[in-house]
Amino acid sequence: MLKKILITYILFSSLLLANEEFIEGVDFELILNNPSSYVQKQNDKIQVVEAFWYGCPHCYIFDEYLSKWELKDENDIEFINMPVVFNKPWLLHARVFYTFKKFNNYSELHQKFFYAFHEQQRKFNSIETIMNFFDSQNIDVEKAREILLSDEVSKKVQEANYMLETYKIGSVPAIVINNKYKISGSMAKTYARMIEISEYIIRMERESRAKYE
Repeated sequence: MLKKILITYILFSSLLLANEEFIEGVDFELILNNPSSYVQKQNDKIQVVEAFWYGCPHCYIFDEYLSKWELKDENDIEFINMPVVFNKPWLLHARVFYTFKKFNNYSELHQKFFYAFHEQQRKFNSIETIMNFFDSQNIDVEKAREILLSDEVSKKVQEANYMLETYKIGSVPAIVINNKYKISGSMAKTYARMIEISEYIIRMERESRAKYE
């Protein structure tokens, strides 16, 4: 009897979570009032931006949740990692991120850099310490240095800064969906809930697009 009650409770709890409605101003913030370009059928992708910093322990943990989030890989989703720059060290780490993007094993480098930062306590506060990381990954150090200091990477960082200023990011990690909805850690409360709120907003955007005329 107790087993049946427990199973019923678990099923009921799962149903409640699946149907949970999240509230604007409590669980997420509205950046724009107008329908998104996706809803207006001006493009075919729902843009999901994760604002992060390599030195942030919460971002490190949340990256594990993101790696298991299957919805972000669906055909109508464009998922973007975007490094935040609040000070000079963060600027250097943003340059590292866009340097990683130039290599085929970007995802592996991204995860290993996070790991080295937090599990090995390597702070990467200079170009030389960063070059040591590239060297440990069997990557041509001179090529990595050239990319890191390139105008192309500078432009990518500037573009990210512009977008993040537009989003008014005050803390990381944060999620911005279709340049319209923002979810902060303080609003989401937990890493899992940040994913759940994101999925709720994605469903809303899909439904709104289907109804849009």
